[in-house]
Amino acid sequence: MRILHTSDWHLGQELYGFDRGREHDVFLGWLIHKLEETATDVLLVTGDTYDVANPSVESQQRLYRFLRDALMVSKYLQIVIIGGNHDSPARLELPRDLLDCSRVTLVGAMPRRDGKIYPAGTVIELHDATGVPAALCIAIPYLRPGDLPVVDEGESAVASIYAEAMQSIGDRNLPIVVTGHLHTTGAEISELSERRIVIGGQEAVTTDIFPAEASYVALGHLHKPQQVAGHTIIRYAGSPFPMSVAETLLSAPRPARFLRVPGKGALPLDALVTELSALEVIESDYQFPAYIEVAVQLDDVEPELRRRVEDALRDKPFRLTRIERHSAGDGVGLADAVGRGSELVNLDPAQVFGQLYRSKYATEVPDELRKAFTEIVSIANDSGEKAVAL
Repeated sequence: MRILHTSDWHLGQELYGFDRGREHDVFLGWLIHKLEETATDVLLVTGDTYDVANPSVESQQRLYRFLRDALMVSKYLQIVIIGGNHDSPARLELPRDLLDCSRVTLVGAMPRRDGKIYPAGTVIELHDATGVPAALCIAIPYLRPGDLPVVDEGESAVASIYAEAMQSIGDRNLPIVVTGHLHTTGAEISELSERRIVIGGQEAVTTDIFPAEASYVALGHLHKPQQVAGHTIIRYAGSPFPMSVAETLLSAPRPARFLRVPGKGALPLDALVTELSALEVIESDYQFPAYIEVAVQLDDVEPELRRRVEDALRDKPFRLTRIERHSAGDGVGLADAVGRGSELVNLDPAQVFGQLYRSKYATEVPDELRKAFTEIVSIANDSGEKAVAL
């Protein structure tokens, strides 16, 4: 059978205030075509279908229209969607009772029985075009602290969930596909776009947690498509198009270009304005104006910065997403350690916390305190609420 693995759609995402709905429409239309062209049996979406836990009505309508159109491609197509760290489990599962459960499976959160997690409930039969079971899918969504049998055991607690799901399969001799939404060691991340997540007190887990019997491990969370070393085929599908300028090219259609001026580093303001003024508009197949971010080297406050950059781009079909400021300076302090010219949106909370701790106590952060801090940050990111000081 043929399985199409995709992930990290981030429906509803805005890039520095620019809505990306039209780009998502192009991608989803292309995906419908690919499902038909390749005679796909199963579409597997491994998390972060939405960009935020409370997606807009338009974003939800976009998903529901896609499900309707995809199911019309073939009367045999199955769709399995798991929850990611950006998704609200309840919101993702909302239309589940309105859909044909034999064709669409939405796993926003770990199934539970008698108040306890129920890994056996993640096992899904995948059928071929004749309706005969041809494979099994262990659909594990993003794991939150409450999903782990013993939170303090870290990676072993995560591994136990996969192991229990495998045990429930018994001796059924079918290929097994396993899902996950997490960060594995050795995988390449994308700067500026991926939210750090902590599972079992760890930011990354080894691929040893996945069952050796699996024929394929389908992962989500990291936006760069890549294969990860392990005892079977383990792949991140990546996002359908870049979530930030730092990300790589993908084979899915890209309706808009991403540009950075300069390509690396930063330029003094006069040199930057000269380069922007000289930018030529290249005819291409892109449907929408290009996104552009610029990096400027400043030694002092420059009140005319934005006006000069916008004037240099005037009458050119570019969408200015961000002006990244780099500053030169003396002295040693917290700002120097995290990047004196860094913008708040780009700061790593763990890095700032580590530097503050070192400056106060002249020693490195203890492992237990570091893990506690990263877990608090993860919980705050998941809930969208401020972490409560304990």
